[in-house]
Amino acid sequence: MNYLLPAVTFFFVLQASNEQRITRLTGCLSGRGPTLRIDCRYQNITNNPLRYEFKLKRNKEPEIILTTINPNYFTDKYHNRATIHTEPGLVQLHIERFNASDVGLYSCTLNIPNDLTVGQTAKISVQKDKLETCGGMSIFSVCTPWPLLLPFFLPILQAEVFLR
Repeated sequence: MNYLLPAVTFFFVLQASNEQRITRLTGCLSGRGPTLRIDCRYQNITNNPLRYEFKLKRNKEPEIILTTINPNYFTDKYHNRATIHTEPGLVQLHIERFNASDVGLYSCTLNIPNDLTVGQTAKISVQKDKLETCGGMSIFSVCTPWPLLLPFFLPILQAEVFLR
């Protein structure tokens, strides 16, 4: 019996389930400028170098803001206003002095050369009046499961009983 085909199939299914992929793309405003921050969070299982590209599409063709995929390209409009911050699992685009002309559809493309996966792209619509202010983590976050918050409120509930 030939076990090579099931073994190879299992390897590729396992690899596809743990591939490099974008997990979340969010945008917010910070500072007095204000500064637009686009967070492109990703899952990566390799140590190969990451390449990224941020684009903005308004009414016409997409405009590349910053890229390491096409290293010889840069946009004059964002040359002095756009910066990148990277850390494992996160690539952040910062655009200083965010204004009405910066509104549009932003995309983040991630590519890891020599990885078995293809490049990943995520998009987010940015409208100036609908952006939240960037903040830290909160125990009251919408994503926080409520049973985990119970230990924080238990002392308050117990104190209420003793006050009566």
